[in-house]
Amino acid sequence: MLRKKKRLVLLVMLAAMLALAACGGSGGGGSDSKGGANSGNGGSSSGGGDQAAEIDASKLPPYEVILMYPGSPQPDEKLVEEAMNKILKEKINATIDIQPIDWGAWNDKMNLMFASGEKADLVFTASWNGHVDNVTKGAFVELDGLLEKYGQGILESIDPFLLEGARVKGKLYAVPTNKEIAASWGVLVRKDLADKYNMDFSNVKTLADLEPFLQIIKENEPDVTPLFQSSTQTLVGYVNGYDNFGDPGVPGSVKFGSTDPTLKYLIEEPEYLENLRLLRSWYLKGYINEDAPTSTLQANETARTGRVFMWPESLKPGKDKEMESTIGFPLTQIEIVPPYITTADTTNSMIGISRTSKDPERAMMVLNLLHTDKELLNLLDWGIEGVHYVKVPGNDNMIKLPDGVDPSKRAYNHGSQWMFGNQFLSYLWENEAPDKWEQFRKFNESAEPSLSLGFTFDPSNVKAELAVLNNIRDEFTAALETGSVDPDEVLPKYIEKAKEAGAYKVLQEKQRQLEEFLAAKK
Repeated sequence: MLRKKKRLVLLVMLAAMLALAACGGSGGGGSDSKGGANSGNGGSSSGGGDQAAEIDASKLPPYEVILMYPGSPQPDEKLVEEAMNKILKEKINATIDIQPIDWGAWNDKMNLMFASGEKADLVFTASWNGHVDNVTKGAFVELDGLLEKYGQGILESIDPFLLEGARVKGKLYAVPTNKEIAASWGVLVRKDLADKYNMDFSNVKTLADLEPFLQIIKENEPDVTPLFQSSTQTLVGYVNGYDNFGDPGVPGSVKFGSTDPTLKYLIEEPEYLENLRLLRSWYLKGYINEDAPTSTLQANETARTGRVFMWPESLKPGKDKEMESTIGFPLTQIEIVPPYITTADTTNSMIGISRTSKDPERAMMVLNLLHTDKELLNLLDWGIEGVHYVKVPGNDNMIKLPDGVDPSKRAYNHGSQWMFGNQFLSYLWENEAPDKWEQFRKFNESAEPSLSLGFTFDPSNVKAELAVLNNIRDEFTAALETGSVDPDEVLPKYIEKAKEAGAYKVLQEKQRQLEEFLAAKK
């Protein structure tokens, strides 16, 4: 009960802070008075909020909504689009064009699209993917007014904690995925191999505790990579115990659980160097894939081959079972950093409406349906019933693969369900816990809020420095965090170069803003 009261107080404080930040801005609708308090609201199975009934599709001109997200194109994508279009045409006279962009090309594609004015409508965005920076560049449409008019289903179903945490200077530019509002950090592991060698993970508390298991795989499974990493998915990057406010490219972090608001520059912290040394030793021992510093693959793509034992992940209840359905192998998860609620966790998966959209109103209608229409969302998530999955007899909410389908050769298996709409409407796979969404609720309630919850850094005063620092980070981080270079030799060069480029100026600006934010909360 105490934790629930604490969470309610935090929500009120967060909403008040963001309302203050909005003073002097536009008077756009805002979701603070409309958002429902039921974080697990499943929405409507076929509705779209109260305003859906008021939309006369026959009076709307045809419009194609382009949905862009980072991921791999799927062989049956067009089939899924056709099935989604039957629903969209009937309800809002729209069609959808799903355009996944490979992870390695995502940032360049987005920058080019925003700069050239190329048409796009619904676009994935996240705090860790430069959301605030893109907002300051004018890349996204402000959504408060559109939500009030065409997004009532979103406002009725989503936890207001998510919407308030997603605001930038009091305004909303993207709608978070309706899901867990906390995150823990650790690794996913092939359970069949763990069972084969009687591995016991109960005493794993640190990164170093993982080494005996990596050694076993290295010595006994020559065709399996003990630990898979890539340039964008590293163990040190995921499991470091610091809140970087959703953007690791900006100097200044707070340690989880700390009450000290003094920002730390992570690359100068002794534990960072210690972890880099550990990963370097693993790389030299052959525990890590050799191409890690240059690979742009996501671990789940590689794990489908059966040649990966362990990889870093953000975790939540049932993440292992959820990923099993995508990867095709039994998994188990090992939590190393316990759950916390940070601003980044409320903004780590969102959909915005691009400034280049030709019809933002229709784009919002589609987004609203992804939060309220169960059939539409599950088409996007899992594909077509009877083709890509079948219902488990006796349970309309649980699915499995059709007989004879090879899990590794599924024609619609993007693995990006966490990016879209209302997860509480998404079907569960037969291997998942039937009470998964109840576990989510308890997980959210168990999480400790970060000291800086609700704080968003405004980079306007240090844009020039950040542009250089991001290039320097790209030059050094992947090589260091994958273990492919000697940190005792390379890290000092990284630190010196970052200092010369203005890292401390950025740190001081971030510290100033954080102190003002915390002072205003009192």
